[in-house]
Amino acid sequence: MTDDTALILQTHGTDQPNRTYAPLFYAMTAEAMELDTTMWFTMDGTSQMAKGAAEEVQIDTSTDVTLRTMIDRALDAGVKLTVCHQSMELFDLGEDDIIEDAEIVGAASIIDLALDADMVMYF
Repeated sequence: MTDDTALILQTHGTDQPNRTYAPLFYAMTAEAMELDTTMWFTMDGTSQMAKGAAEEVQIDTSTDVTLRTMIDRALDAGVKLTVCHQSMELFDLGEDDIIEDAEIVGAASIIDLALDADMVMYF
C-alpha cells in the first residue's frame, strides 16, 4: 500500500440521488489505485449516513442497486467513512442514528485531513 491519500467530500444528500453515486465510485477507484481514501460526509451529505436512509435511495432504477449497496461496496474496497458531527445537528441525528461503519468526527478533523491529503475532491 502506498502512503498517498485521497479525501473526498460529499455535501449532497439523499434528496439528490443522482449526486450520491460519483463520489462513492471515485472513492472505490482511488482505493483500487492504492490510495488511502477517506470520504467526509458533511452538510446535506450527512443524510446518507443516517441508519436506513441509504436503503431507500435507488441509484439505478433498472437494477436493485441502492445507495447502501454502493456504500457497502466502498467499505469493502477499504474506503473510510467519516461524518461531520456539526452537520448531524442539521438533521437532528445522534450517535445512535448513524450507520455503524461511519466515524463521527469534529470540524477540525476535516482541516487536518485536507492538509494531509495528496488529493482532495469535493462534491
